[in-house]
Amino acid sequence: MKKNRIDFKEKRRYAIKKVSGKTASVFIGATIFGVILSSNLSIDNTKADTVSNTTATTISNDQTSETSNVVTLRNNQKNENSSNEAADSVQNVTSNTESNVSAENKAPSTESVALKSDTPEVSAPAESSVNTSAAPEMRMATSTTTGSDRNAAGTVDENNANTQEAEENKKLANETGLTSSDNYSSNIYKGTDGNYYKVITIYGKDYVYRPVKVYANGTATGQWATNERDTRANIITTKEDLGNGKVKWTVVFFPSKGLTKDNSTISGLQSAKFGVALTKDYRIIGDVTVNIDSIADAGHTYTAMDGHGHEKSFTPEANVVQSFNPNTDVDLSGWINSSTMPGENNDYILGPYYFNTDTSVGEKNLGNTFFKEETVNKNAYTGENFVGEVHDLWTDNYTIRNEDKNALDGGDYYKKHLIYDPLFNEKGGIYKDGFFNSGDFGSAMIFKSQGKTNTAQFSSFTISFVAQHTDSYQSDLAKGPNGQQFSGIIANTYSYQNAYYNMYSIALGEQRSLKKVGKSYVETQPGDKIPNWQKGEDALARINKEYLNDEQINNLKNEIHKNIENSELIEQIVTTGNDLNDSMKALGNSVGIYDDNNEYTNRIVDNVKNSDKYIYASKEKQKAYDDAVIAAQNVIDKTKGKYADKTTVETLTKNVNDAFDALDGVKTANIPTEKVPVKDLNNLSEDEKAQVKKNVEDANKTLIDNGVTVTVDNKGNATITYLDKSTDEISSTDLVVEKTNIDADKNEPKVPSDKVKVDDPNKLTEDEKSEVVKTVEDANKDEKEVNLTRRKQGNRR
Repeated sequence: MKKNRIDFKEKRRYAIKKVSGKTASVFIGATIFGVILSSNLSIDNTKADTVSNTTATTISNDQTSETSNVVTLRNNQKNENSSNEAADSVQNVTSNTESNVSAENKAPSTESVALKSDTPEVSAPAESSVNTSAAPEMRMATSTTTGSDRNAAGTVDENNANTQEAEENKKLANETGLTSSDNYSSNIYKGTDGNYYKVITIYGKDYVYRPVKVYANGTATGQWATNERDTRANIITTKEDLGNGKVKWTVVFFPSKGLTKDNSTISGLQSAKFGVALTKDYRIIGDVTVNIDSIADAGHTYTAMDGHGHEKSFTPEANVVQSFNPNTDVDLSGWINSSTMPGENNDYILGPYYFNTDTSVGEKNLGNTFFKEETVNKNAYTGENFVGEVHDLWTDNYTIRNEDKNALDGGDYYKKHLIYDPLFNEKGGIYKDGFFNSGDFGSAMIFKSQGKTNTAQFSSFTISFVAQHTDSYQSDLAKGPNGQQFSGIIANTYSYQNAYYNMYSIALGEQRSLKKVGKSYVETQPGDKIPNWQKGEDALARINKEYLNDEQINNLKNEIHKNIENSELIEQIVTTGNDLNDSMKALGNSVGIYDDNNEYTNRIVDNVKNSDKYIYASKEKQKAYDDAVIAAQNVIDKTKGKYADKTTVETLTKNVNDAFDALDGVKTANIPTEKVPVKDLNNLSEDEKAQVKKNVEDANKTLIDNGVTVTVDNKGNATITYLDKSTDEISSTDLVVEKTNIDADKNEPKVPSDKVKVDDPNKLTEDEKSEVVKTVEDANKDEKEVNLTRRKQGNRR
């Protein structure tokens, strides 16, 4: 798989499989085959004319829901009906406990939903114009399913594509706390232990993850006595999966509008620091929103600081919403300054900052402020104080306080350090008992409340944003000492007030599943958790995968594991896979790849584009070939190729072959049908040469459009210069003719039928000569030109 963020979203299928009255495995991921194999096999089909030529690897921050995706959720499709329980909870003034929506490893209903046997096949069109737009579209069969929750009328989008299974995928991801796949590289399965696991497959290797939620507290004075419940009282974290690897994160800091301990009174905020760090496999899309809820009355006026030493007394509004865009509202120092979130003179937030590891100074600022056990007031970029001065969260100091003894893999964790930090912690060391590697984190935002002793701020801050996840980045994240690996967010608070420190942290996301072997911890393999996994791998090994791309292989793998207890269906999947492999070889040969016997040398794309048949073909035919080749290459590429089924691959092959056969360019000049009349055959005027050149160019428009040039000499000979600098010449005898000859040929006058009567035929009067001229002109009035001169005898000349 391509280890890059993805600028477009592929289409996936999702299903829950029930076999013999029990759930054998629950699968989320790609299920695409171009042939209906049996009553239980779902069909998905990529149209050949919608395989994109996009090779970009970074997801665009302005990607919006207007980019339509069939089957799966659009990139920023939201659940408009979902309520933000965390946001609602901040209205409570008394201490409350966290409503944990996504971190619990909940098991959804084992009632299965099977596709009906009459699922129709959607085939790629026999003919299609290759679409090279940036968003590839993947088509699936519209399926009708049974059960009270399978109302087809409610599951069809505006493109008439059934999205029920994508909705099931999103629902299951939310119920388990796992993240949906950004492409065909990951799926969610129900394990033999009743828990759910995500399996990411990259370059043929499997990585197993399970949900995790970690509660941690600082070890400074007074913090040793705090626990998980105290952390829950000060931070609420939720994770809503929007499908296609897109996640909406919401963190509520100080939900009771102040600091508190479990079941204790509330203390207003006094320059309380809080922030969120995000691992490198997530990239924020769009704006970060901060919803600020405050106790707004005269009795809760607080001290507001401008960030540069000036103070004022301020009575807040009950609700204020501020936001910023990490791409447009953050300068090189990390300072946030937007129209709704001022970087200074902000009466609600003191000194907002956002850092990422895209630059070395950004990485240093992130490490110094979020992880390092040290008072930090200097910005690494400017060398000057932060706005609001001290910005540090001391995450390296925090130790794990989870009450659940099975929450984390990788060793005994209670009161062990949350972070293993080989990058930033110079004071406290790297804490080899730490779990999650500081090198995993790629971005962080840090804020600071207003308020001082006796004039504290009573506010809660709800931070929410959407981030795109990339499976291949997750598998590459750094590890802790025992192989621990974390993907997700860490939310921290740090405030010294009321005579002691207030240091709380929650890490929410996914962890690498590990098992203990002797005294060591090793990575869990899918077969350790997923039923019949090896049986499925054995079936997959029977498929020749030499020419298949990774997405096709992963799709076959997922289909096999989903249907592993149906031996007849497995045989059909294996056959389908081998047929697809053969089709992929033919597609490769259409562009000169896999040419073991040198049979397709003339089809190598570079050879084609250097040939006369391409160079001198029309622009339209060149484009048709280019588009067909790009579409084919977007499937052929082993690691970056998009999924396509056999029908689609065959259509892509036909498109390339047809476009190749249509190339008809030849390096031969055409002679114009019309000659240019010229006054002097040995010395053409500039206008005459220009007309000769135009005639030649008009007769050879395709050549001219492709860069061929024409020059004309003084005698009317035309020289054609081709792109390879070779030349042809068209003789002047084929291009010009003397003008007098043209006049004589074209203007033979007609003799009048009536003669003019004159007194003396040898000496005409002026009136008689005029009468002769008029008579001749009348006889030739339909001719373009009659060249007459008057002579004494009245003869024409």
